[in-house]
Amino acid sequence: MTDPVAIGIDIGGTKLVAATIAGDGRVLDRQRRETPAHDTALLLETLRTSIGQLAGGRPDLPVGIGIAGLVSPEGVIRYGPNIGVRDVAIAHELADTTSGPIAVVNDASAATLGEQRVGAARGHRDVVMLTLGTGIGGGVVVDGHLLLGANGFATETGHVIVEEGGRPCPCGNHGCIEAYASGASIGRIAAERAPTFAGGTVLRDIVLPSGRDVSQAALGGDPLAQEILTEAGTWIGVCAASLVNLLDPEVVLIGGGAALATSRWTLPAATEALQERMIGSDWRKAPPIELAALGDDAGMVGAALLAADRAEGTTGEGSLA
Repeated sequence: MTDPVAIGIDIGGTKLVAATIAGDGRVLDRQRRETPAHDTALLLETLRTSIGQLAGGRPDLPVGIGIAGLVSPEGVIRYGPNIGVRDVAIAHELADTTSGPIAVVNDASAATLGEQRVGAARGHRDVVMLTLGTGIGGGVVVDGHLLLGANGFATETGHVIVEEGGRPCPCGNHGCIEAYASGASIGRIAAERAPTFAGGTVLRDIVLPSGRDVSQAALGGDPLAQEILTEAGTWIGVCAASLVNLLDPEVVLIGGGAALATSRWTLPAATEALQERMIGSDWRKAPPIELAALGDDAGMVGAALLAADRAEGTTGEGSLA
């Protein structure tokens, strides 16, 4: 039987998934609980229970935790958009659950590390990833190290501005890629366009279409849905071009719940837009834009492998400072 190298935990807005993870990224033993999203004390107790049950006779097993939001290098969750926790020192609060290190990191950054180590970008040392869901997140691996930044807040790729003064973003800015290509934004764009669309579209019959509604309509041949997803792909390519010009990665990954369902339209459009906007495109080859491979497990696996790195004395992470 394969021994685990760490426990990985993914804290989502509605569910909390924890598992023991092998060195090759395999999930060995999995648990799933509801996330007590607005009760910090209960959230910490739920984490303690999961860690205690999964650790078994290994009180020194490292623990990696991925969560959406701003996370400091010391494991303090400064702000979580989907969970009502603010300035919670999770690593400190859970220090009594293991004698091993506890790594707390943004979930999309953790997912990027997971994909780079054991997923779609395995074998590559320089990787950029965008995760498409209700919003847009992402991460960057440079020379094999996860980029966290001076304060731990780096690689908020969803808030790269692709159109100055453009569509309003939930973050308060205008023109972020999240305002054009996230599931929520795709639904809003469909609601705006459906009433006046010249052709037939099933989206006209849905009062508040979601991104999933648009994806399903596109798969059914709906012309408006396909048009919206193709445009979203173009915006993803615009964002990717800025990231490629800045970081020169070997591959750009697209992950998250909305990625696979929309890829027939988004990936070709994104690839074309990247090629058109990449500096020196006549003298260099654009990195491929590919789908991530680990699905919902990516963040949990990446967080566990980051914690295992810390236990071995190899941080697996880098700073902008």
